[in-house]
Amino acid sequence: MTIKAKILCLVAAFALLASAIAGLGLQTMNDYNRIIDAYRHASENVVRSEQLNRYMMQAALDGHGVYSADNDHIAQWAAAKVDTTADTLAAFVMDWSAHLRPGELADFPAVRDYVLNMARDGHTLARITREQGVAAANAYGNHPQYRSRRENMQSRVDAMIARINANQAASQAALTHFEQVRAGQFIAVAGIGILLLLAASLWVAIRAIAEPLDEVRRSMVKISEGLYETPIPAGHKDGEIAELWAALDILKTHAIEAERLSREQLEAEHRTRELVLD
Repeated sequence: MTIKAKILCLVAAFALLASAIAGLGLQTMNDYNRIIDAYRHASENVVRSEQLNRYMMQAALDGHGVYSADNDHIAQWAAAKVDTTADTLAAFVMDWSAHLRPGELADFPAVRDYVLNMARDGHTLARITREQGVAAANAYGNHPQYRSRRENMQSRVDAMIARINANQAASQAALTHFEQVRAGQFIAVAGIGILLLLAASLWVAIRAIAEPLDEVRRSMVKISEGLYETPIPAGHKDGEIAELWAALDILKTHAIEAERLSREQLEAEHRTRELVLD
């Protein structure tokens, strides 16, 4: 293999390493975006669950405000708050439902239906309060059956919130694990790849280029000093080094031939002088 081909192979290897690192980087970006999206979605569910609890608490307090009103004027004011909270609660739970992913939060449909019924009951309570007064409102909603139903549903809501918090914790753990694992993968691919390529580069530079060239140089010096018995290696079959050895072999042959001709010429001149002197 020629020196140029060896260098091109090294360049190709570096290109492959760069491609592997770039590919890992792109995959990391995709995986990171996916994990971050899951974590962000889980965090949004946590925030929404806290808001749901606050809205449900506010609805209960507004209803209690109607039941405990001292007169119809105060009851009318409390009923207006019940209407407002009921609208907010219904809009909130429908918006949350639209943002949930398929199959997510198995308890949510039951909670949603309860909240929507709760909102409708709130509107009914407000209407009865406005039309019939505090006594009728108490007769409609202030009894153990409604309180028991609210307590049971609150237990389901609390259980759903616990699962939402667990999902967020799992997403956080997945993000942390991903960061640690992918950092190790980057170090392994980049570090080991660079070390291997550096070792290959040194091998090519020293064993395939520097040492053969130094051997050619030493042989050339010896031949230039007249040491024509210096051997020319026959193991180099192709490449620039083989061409150098072939050229040096030709130079050696020409030098030997030139020295032979010079010696023969000197001998001829010497015989000529002897004949003249005789």
